[in-house]
Amino acid sequence: MIRKVKKNQTFLKLLVLLLLLVLLAACNGGDPREEGELLPSEVSPHESTAPGAIPTATSTAVPPSPTVPPPTPTPLPAALVNGQPILIEDLEKELKRYQLAQAELGIDPNVDRDVTQSRVLEALIERELIRQAADVNGISISQEMVEKKLDELRESASEYGNFDDWLTANQWTLAEFSDALKTEMMVEEMVASVTADVPSAMEQVRARYIQVDDLDLAQFLLGQIGEGSDFAALAERYSLDLATAQNGGDLGFFSQGSLLVPEVESAAFELKPDEISDIIIVTDPNNGQVTYYLVQLIERESSRMLGADLRYRLMQEAFETWMEEQKTGAIITILLEEQGEN
Repeated sequence: MIRKVKKNQTFLKLLVLLLLLVLLAACNGGDPREEGELLPSEVSPHESTAPGAIPTATSTAVPPSPTVPPPTPTPLPAALVNGQPILIEDLEKELKRYQLAQAELGIDPNVDRDVTQSRVLEALIERELIRQAADVNGISISQEMVEKKLDELRESASEYGNFDDWLTANQWTLAEFSDALKTEMMVEEMVASVTADVPSAMEQVRARYIQVDDLDLAQFLLGQIGEGSDFAALAERYSLDLATAQNGGDLGFFSQGSLLVPEVESAAFELKPDEISDIIIVTDPNNGQVTYYLVQLIERESSRMLGADLRYRLMQEAFETWMEEQKTGAIITILLEEQGEN
């Protein structure tokens, strides 16, 4: 099959916020104490559970020496993005959330931890680049918008469990989650801005083709077509692409940039309806294998609405191109390995 398929990756390669509300069903959220039972920290220092115990006289107690709290350690950056740090502690939190999501999907979270960590860090770098671009473009998310979204999430979560329990289970504080939610809402705005020019309709052609691996057979088939044989019947009998052969080699409608074999695509767009191409010879640069194609144009539409999958792919490609431009123009310094050596 020579039609392109969607890449096996998350759209934009961004970390989804892990709003896996189905996890709420797994959160117990119960209080570990029995009704009326005090935890150790709740017992008054002047109360004793031993019968006959003599309470300590508070008037003669010697006040403890003041304890000097240890200095707060300086947060270490895992990377710098145009001078803005991505902290190791934030990377670790996001990594744990990602691994939790993997475990829920039945994926061993401990496999290739270094690879997973690199992917999570890359996603955080991309998110920071998007945030910086949003600032430049004047895209902002108000706290009121975040609160409204939080209310919607709480309402959705009520079907599965307690939202606050879900936050705890996924190592979020409400403030952290609100900040992350604000960032993801801003990402959505940037995606919409960057992909705004992706058309919803464009020129498309419908064509059928025959694929063989023998030049003599290709020449024979071209001769048969020239003598009046039905192209679709020959495709059904001889084409090596079994996925399309059963439909007479019909590729359906496609736009430019949709096929994996550009030579076939170019030929289709150069033909007029019912015209047949010459033999198209394509050599695979990886293994040197030679394949031969015949193409027949069925119909052409100058402006045809894009299917959801095709438009999604075009939006994905547009955003990934923009993302690569942001990376190329940024100063990105990875410090994670250096921190591990110190």
